Amino acid sequence: MIEVYYLSNTSSGRTAMKWLENHSLHFVERKITKKKPIELHELKKILARAENGFDDLINKRTKKYQGLEIDENECSTKCLIEILIKNPSMIKLPIIIDEKKIVIGFNEREIRCFLSKEYRRTQLLDSGEYYWED
Repeated sequence: MIEVYYLSNTSSGRTAMKWLENHSLHFVERKITKKKPIELHELKKILARAENGFDDLINKRTKKYQGLEIDENECSTKCLIEILIKNPSMIKLPIIIDEKKIVIGFNEREIRCFLSKEYRRTQLLDSGEYYWED
């Protein structure tokens, strides 16, 4: 099952969910709020699939991140997880994840990984965009 983690005040989460709906992909929404922050087990699952760990997950452009003056090389994994749980605005969102794949941030090219190979193959052939002559 595909899960979509997002903050309610960003359009990228809504855009990702609309894209999934338009491609008839079933998903579960996980809105991150102050009352229901991201949990430890959720972050561990996300980090386990993130190719570059915290580098993929932390949005270093946020004022909150810059204000904390974090030295990631000096900070333990436990410390970074605690910071992200307390400061969800520092997490790059949306996070679209299933049992095998993850996409962090909405990118239409990357999110296509959730489509079946057969669907992608058929879509390319039907679109006429890609063809080659023998």
